[in-house]
Amino acid sequence: MKFVVDTNIIFSAMIRESITRRIILSDVFELYVPEYLFSEIEMNKNLILNKAKISDRDFTLLLTLFQKHVKIVKKEVYQDKIPLAEETMEEIDITDSPFLALALALNCPLWSNDGHFKKQNLVKTYTTKKIVEFLEKQN
Repeated sequence: MKFVVDTNIIFSAMIRESITRRIILSDVFELYVPEYLFSEIEMNKNLILNKAKISDRDFTLLLTLFQKHVKIVKKEVYQDKIPLAEETMEEIDITDSPFLALALALNCPLWSNDGHFKKQNLVKTYTTKKIVEFLEKQN
């Protein structure tokens, strides 16, 4: 199964060892992110360093590790879905439009803990809790 992963999921996985981190690193799912996601993580580097209490080196290692476990998708792949995604997310959170656009382009659900994605009905959204429940049913 494939998912588009929202920034908050990667952010959370960067901050602490957790089920989120284990799922990402397990490769049990095909995970996709818009190409700018890791730039966004880099922009929040100091916040992550402080919250995670990790060194610059550990930050870089984690970031590189996550980059190896997700597929980074160029904007050209989902560009034609951006107008619909922006229209849908305009009143919700337009900054998350690229994630919705990518999910539309790949015809797959989103993995996000942001409740505002539940306000759209174009793609299914899974929280980490729902992902864990899904995995438990598979075993």
